[in-house]
Amino acid sequence: MGNAQSGFPGGPPGDKDKKKEKKKWEPPVPTTIGRKKNKRGPSGAAKLPKVHPTIRCNLKLLKLDRIHDYLLMEEEFVQNQQLLKPQEEKTQEERTRVDELRGTPMSVGTLEEVIDENHAIVSS
Repeated sequence: MGNAQSGFPGGPPGDKDKKKEKKKWEPPVPTTIGRKKNKRGPSGAAKLPKVHPTIRCNLKLLKLDRIHDYLLMEEEFVQNQQLLKPQEEKTQEERTRVDELRGTPMSVGTLEEVIDENHAIVSS
């Protein structure tokens, strides 16, 4: 017919080489439309594994949180008591000093009459 010579089977001589070298299938090149998004969050190695019995774990966590709060309150109370202890000791010492200065009364009497600045009549 056109360019091919009649009488030769097959066709053009380079046709057999093309059929033998069939290309292997390759996945299509991914389309890149727009900017590439960066993955957020920790990398795969840094992520914590999922714990499967979540209900039991949550209950245990709540219980431990409650215990932790109680222990924090107790620690704060002990610190406050240690701060107040020196103050209590000071007040006790002051009371003993005042009692020493006052002294104990020998006996109780009543003032009958004042004569002048230095003299008075007292009855017991």
